[in-house]
Amino acid sequence: MSGRHSRNKGAGYEREIVAAHIARGIEAKKTPLSGALKDYPGDVQIAGMIGECKRTKRSRTSLYDALAQGNDAADVLFIRDDQKETLVVMPLEFWMQLLEWAGIPQKYPASK
Repeated sequence: MSGRHSRNKGAGYEREIVAAHIARGIEAKKTPLSGALKDYPGDVQIAGMIGECKRTKRSRTSLYDALAQGNDAADVLFIRDDQKETLVVMPLEFWMQLLEWAGIPQKYPASK
């Protein structure tokens, strides 16, 4: 795959992720130059969270490496192989924070 084709495919996927969030009424924007600028980490910003986006023919990317891209600034990783649905990958600690923010411990308290 040529560099231009790969870059366009990646940028298109970033726009797809942004559009999916905006369609649900969630603030989202593509990061200038896909995180190449120091002050703008990650590929996308979703509701204040930094995200990396990876779209491949068939996943050959280490999820850890992809999430760590951009000086470990990403909170979440959006990843999709061709002809598959998008998956969201995140560190466990960030998942726990999301559960807290959503009030899940209060709605579904653990039994002692």
